[in-house]
Amino acid sequence: MILVCTCCDPVSSMEANILNATSESLTLDFISSDEDLRKTLEVLPDQSALFQEGFDIGGIFLEPSLVDYDSVVIKNQAEVILKIYKENDSGKNIYRIEEYWTATEPSKRVYIYEYEIVNEDIE
Repeated sequence: MILVCTCCDPVSSMEANILNATSESLTLDFISSDEDLRKTLEVLPDQSALFQEGFDIGGIFLEPSLVDYDSVVIKNQAEVILKIYKENDSGKNIYRIEEYWTATEPSKRVYIYEYEIVNEDIE
C-alpha cells in the first residue's frame, strides 16, 4: 500500500505603497545604521511607489515593517528636508502601521497597505 500525502500550505502576500497626494515630487529616504538596508523612493505627485513587498508560506497575516529604519526623511526636488519621521514621534507617523496606513485584503491572504502623504504632512 502506498500512501501519498499532499497538502498545500497557503501563501500570503503583502505590498506596501507610499502615495504622494501632494503637488510636488518627493524623495523618501529610509535611514538605517546598516547601509545595506537603506533605501530611497522617488514619488511623483499623485503617484504611488512600492515601499515593501513580502510573501510567506503558511498563510500568516503580513504587514509592512519599519523596524530596520532609524528615521524616514521626506525631501522635495531641491533636496530641502520637509519632514523627518522617527519611531516615537507623536502625531501622524509612518511608523504607526495600524493607525495611519490603509489596509485592504482584496483577496484571501493578499494584503495591500498604503500610506498617504498630504500637503499638511510636509508643511
